[in-house]
Amino acid sequence: MQFHAASLGSAIPKNNFDATIQSLFDSSLNLRLEHEDRLITILISDHYDLPQGIRLDEKIPLHSLTVGLRAASRGGILRFDSSPLTIDLRGAPIWEGKIPSLILPSEQAWSITWRVLNEQQRLKNTELIADDLFQSRSLHPPFGQRAGQAEQGSLLARRLRQPILQLIAAAEQLDSRSAKDAAQNMIGLGPGVTPSGDDVLIGFLAGLHSTAGNEKERPAFIQTFGESLLLLSEETNEISRTYLYHAIHGQFSSSIIALLDAIHNGDEPRLALVSKETMRVGHSSGMDSVTGLLIGLCVWNKENSYA
Repeated sequence: MQFHAASLGSAIPKNNFDATIQSLFDSSLNLRLEHEDRLITILISDHYDLPQGIRLDEKIPLHSLTVGLRAASRGGILRFDSSPLTIDLRGAPIWEGKIPSLILPSEQAWSITWRVLNEQQRLKNTELIADDLFQSRSLHPPFGQRAGQAEQGSLLARRLRQPILQLIAAAEQLDSRSAKDAAQNMIGLGPGVTPSGDDVLIGFLAGLHSTAGNEKERPAFIQTFGESLLLLSEETNEISRTYLYHAIHGQFSSSIIALLDAIHNGDEPRLALVSKETMRVGHSSGMDSVTGLLIGLCVWNKENSYA
């Protein structure tokens, strides 16, 4: 029973590798690589690619697989112990996951995406609503100040509010130490297979990478902050740590990159469609990542005001 990979992330080992099944879900499974502290993900999806992903575009039977089962890739064929399932990795196109440099969103494109994000979060009744992060007197101007309001939002929003404001200020000032302190209060925070705090950080890094441009100080900040974040990621789970690892190195899912492209080009009908597609990832992971992305896009893009 052999299936063919539709794409391979650039982080998938090029040569033979050994692994064990770390976790199983309805539409994906994670493999823990032997002798390495990172995972690769087998995605049963036609929607997006991952830098650490093996994507299949057809449903595969997972009933013969269990957590802890050994897997091995030999000669481009991935096999699982005591299972008839095999996956042919040969000839699959490679997904690099690199963000094009210097994506500057228009005010209108950013605002449309922010509105769609909050609408979808409220519709799904997620624990984190983006607007709730910015309802205090200390609010940074681009995010629509609502001065004088009492503390609002879920407990998660209230716990993330100050670290996110600190993270914004630290990135503006290229202060990697303060950024690390802020991230320390976000890592592992919130619900989900990848906690909300981690997803916001992943999206935030995408926003920074895409707007860094050629100014040496910005990539240097991202690198130093990333090194600190890599150490902090030991405090969260393996799945989330893998996504953070790739985000730190400037590698993201195709859904995040497609949304960045839509924001940059400002095509309104496509923007709404791509936004919703990106936000559908997981229960709230996609929405949390988009929250971080939109915040990150503002840090070094002062030409626009998103009040």
